[in-house]
Amino acid sequence: MLDPTTLYVVSIVVIAIVATSFVIEVASRGRSPVDLLWTLALSSAVTTALFYLAASTSDSLWWFVALGNASSVVTTLAMWNGVRADDGRRPLLGVTLGAAVVTALAALLAGPDAGAWGGGWAVLLGTAAGGVLGGVAALRGRVYRHRLGRVLGGVLLLVGGYYLLRLAVYLVAGPGAAMFTGPLGTSTTTLVVLVLITTAGYSMVVIRTDEVHALEARSGAFDPRTGLRTPTTFVPRAREAVREAQRAGDPLTFVSVTVEGHEHLSTAFHPAVAESALVSVVDSARLLAPPSASLAGQVDDAGDAFEVLLRGFTGAEGQVWAENLRRRVIATPLTIEGGARLRLRVSLGVASDAETGYDLDALRALATQRANRAAVEGGNRVLGWY
Repeated sequence: MLDPTTLYVVSIVVIAIVATSFVIEVASRGRSPVDLLWTLALSSAVTTALFYLAASTSDSLWWFVALGNASSVVTTLAMWNGVRADDGRRPLLGVTLGAAVVTALAALLAGPDAGAWGGGWAVLLGTAAGGVLGGVAALRGRVYRHRLGRVLGGVLLLVGGYYLLRLAVYLVAGPGAAMFTGPLGTSTTTLVVLVLITTAGYSMVVIRTDEVHALEARSGAFDPRTGLRTPTTFVPRAREAVREAQRAGDPLTFVSVTVEGHEHLSTAFHPAVAESALVSVVDSARLLAPPSASLAGQVDDAGDAFEVLLRGFTGAEGQVWAENLRRRVIATPLTIEGGARLRLRVSLGVASDAETGYDLDALRALATQRANRAAVEGGNRVLGWY
């Protein structure tokens, strides 16, 4: 069993490497609130180990424990705030600062006579709260869409649960209990923290890199993978097409297309397979749609859906077009690495100007609603007015 000093040194080195990697990645693309908060989390993990190492070298430096405790709380709470910021919600920095101050004061007020775990309930509670809140936020928010977002949420929940268990033992049996110093002692806790930081750090780097690349793609006119118009250019161009159709008195149909099982393809095979499935369906739609009378674009951040505007198509004609697309998708299996062939399925919703008038927002909403209902009702079908 390694002594505490060695464990602290090892953890400092590992955590510093992870934190440095994240900071370098952030510096290469500019800083967002999410990047800054997650940098704070990883930096706090480094200072936590440094403060505990300093406290272990001399009894006169006992007050470094208070600083280490505060840094530990900031680590998980900053991760939670980063997830909130990624969701577009306001980071609760006041809560983080307040929790850190309370944690430090709990140790300082207990004084050196209380030992290293004087006021320890605060650090256990604060660190656990950050882990649980961060895990729940990650599994319920936008981060969940990313495969590593689920990993980040899971590891935060595990760490939160571990610290809650330590808190329960601390309150019931005290810090001198065999359970607290043995299975839940410094060695185990250091390993848990290392797992958290390495897993979370890697997940953060990949999540933020993918999000930045997605943002860059959306800011362009066309998606480089599918050739679809991005939301930035699709909606304005679609509004213009709707106005032109209204002036000319042309019928108009809007089709929402959802690729079924997109998330399962990403999990069971690879995210690239899920992307290839979307590209395959888009290619089929492009072959069937008349170039001069159609417009196709992405649906916000969705990786499994796109929209097609068909000018000159009545609702009935649009439904026929959607049905032809559904059949073509089934008849065109996706070949993946190794030669396996996957049958793809789509759910489609159709809406026409005869139902909503020349109102793009209403057309999109109705078509999307029907596509979602088609998926819920079993999928591989077209739902429209007819």
